[in-house]
Amino acid sequence: MKKEILISGGGIAGLTAAKLLSEQGHTVTVIDRATLFTKAGFLISLKSFGVRIMEELGLMEELQAASSPSELVRFLEKDEQVIQRISYEKMNENIERSVLISRGGLHNVLYDHLKDHVPVMFSTTISGMTSRGEKTEVRFSDGNKMDADLIIISEGLRSSTRERYFTGSQIEDFNTLYMGGRLHTEHSYPVGAFQIYIDVKKMLSIYPIANNEIAIQCYIHHTGDLATIQQKSGELLLSSFCDYSMEVKGLLNRFAEEGLMFVDKMGMVNAPDLVNGNMVLLGDAGYCPTALSGMGASLSIYGAKALSHFISKTPGDLRSACNNYNMLMQPVIRKFQSNARNNASAFIPADAQRLDQFVNTFRAASDTELKKIMTDPIVLTEDQLNFKIN
Repeated sequence: MKKEILISGGGIAGLTAAKLLSEQGHTVTVIDRATLFTKAGFLISLKSFGVRIMEELGLMEELQAASSPSELVRFLEKDEQVIQRISYEKMNENIERSVLISRGGLHNVLYDHLKDHVPVMFSTTISGMTSRGEKTEVRFSDGNKMDADLIIISEGLRSSTRERYFTGSQIEDFNTLYMGGRLHTEHSYPVGAFQIYIDVKKMLSIYPIANNEIAIQCYIHHTGDLATIQQKSGELLLSSFCDYSMEVKGLLNRFAEEGLMFVDKMGMVNAPDLVNGNMVLLGDAGYCPTALSGMGASLSIYGAKALSHFISKTPGDLRSACNNYNMLMQPVIRKFQSNARNNASAFIPADAQRLDQFVNTFRAASDTELKKIMTDPIVLTEDQLNFKIN
């Protein structure tokens, strides 16, 4: 039974859902506030079930072509003392392989595969909605309208549509600033060998992804408002790591002056219900686990697959499909949001005592203990992987 489906937000979750639902025969329209899509974006690691679903979508070849090499990661103290050295090959023995890729690169793989089959309306947002029986009239910012059987809200963490229509949802502020981006520069770092510095109230990651390009990401504990932070982001970045090595400080100076930097505050959405009538929340708009979970992109892709799975089972009863999606997702969401809180506490320690405790524990960890820390938390049960509701 063909349905008219509107997806508001053409990010990773929205485009994955558009691909899956259009392949089921539904008429899908995507709107996005952006004027166009670009390949720019910070680096993400697509892991586990996220990689599996991309393979099921037939996009693995394109995903690998857009990915960056990843061989090992070293966790360091600020004085360059090694805490732990982990091989990605060894880490991936316990889970399905991970793919390191820019968020824009992953998004572009999805968009290139979809753009000739599903219309995407740029510079367009939802201005209002009115229920009309089983359908909803949706009014757009450009004055156009459409009648939709289902509206999927995948607008990201700060979704205005969620704030308007899902009044029970709240954003949990991590009081942590994220700065990430890429810098084109000659460097001496080995490509594919990453460095992550753990420090009190901050963490810095350096990813050499090519001989002339480095991706940089950092988390800094900060309680200020985002607008003020963004105005002084470069100054804050440099002052936060002013006591690091000359090599690191030089790199961050170039990044602040010449790099393409994305700045945001970490938060995640607590939504007691992902469904309101024939509206449903998807991806970061409904359950952003923050980048600190390590699974934001994979969870967006998984949510899109889960929603499309239930719609395929009951295409004539979208309410039941969305309610089943909500029932499946809630425990999964709680799991990964708990991971994010635990990772924030461990990898961005609040004081010197907690830093020392983490360093000593992590440095002494056996392979079994490393697996428990690094990979066990990101694994789903077989029932969850097969979209079975307990």
